[in-house]
Amino acid sequence: MSRPKRLPTVLTEREVEALRSAVRTRTLTGLRNRAMVEAMLGAGLRVSEVVALMPKEVDLEKGMVRVNQGKGAKDRVIPVDGETVGWLRAWTEKRASRGLNGRQPLFCGVRNRGKPLTARAVQLSLKLLTDRAGIEKTVTPHTLRHTYATRMLRRGLSLRDVQTLLGHSSVATTQVYTHVDPDERAATGGERAKVQGRPAATDATVLELVTRLAALPRDSRKALSGLLERMP
Repeated sequence: MSRPKRLPTVLTEREVEALRSAVRTRTLTGLRNRAMVEAMLGAGLRVSEVVALMPKEVDLEKGMVRVNQGKGAKDRVIPVDGETVGWLRAWTEKRASRGLNGRQPLFCGVRNRGKPLTARAVQLSLKLLTDRAGIEKTVTPHTLRHTYATRMLRRGLSLRDVQTLLGHSSVATTQVYTHVDPDERAATGGERAKVQGRPAATDATVLELVTRLAALPRDSRKALSGLLERMP
């Protein structure tokens, strides 16, 4: 007798906002991690695809992420929303200002001259952020992928569409997301609530600020950075 499959764990909108708020984006590593989290939440990437993603595979103008040779040696192109693009752009411009080039993975080490990250490093970073956010669920990179899939179905995409976006070889694998606990799906689809006493709009403000700063000339960014470091 076969065991019934466990339903995937997904994050509610409140938990997603708590996770985002836990990332300290004023640091270089924090900005990278925020962009990494958005790539998993906004494109449904597997952890292996996150660490393998190259700068040339992200089209910021068209809002597309291309996964080359994903699981099962399949390629796919995933459209992403403006919030995801904004954080990917902010990190792309910041890494370029630090001398990292297109031969290094998009999400690379920041203290070791662009050395590729390992899947384990991503998992540990997410565990730290989850603890900091006060989320009681066990959250892995695949949890963010599950959350992405559930959101896409909630937005009206068909099972076949979500199957294509996720790169599943069989629609039966995607079907599991239709059986997620209705209460969980309702919570996931609810309006963004205030998290830890702050409105979710704070994130949009931070994103706009980060994007604007990244667009400044290098000398201006350096001068502003020095000014911020002297602030109490």
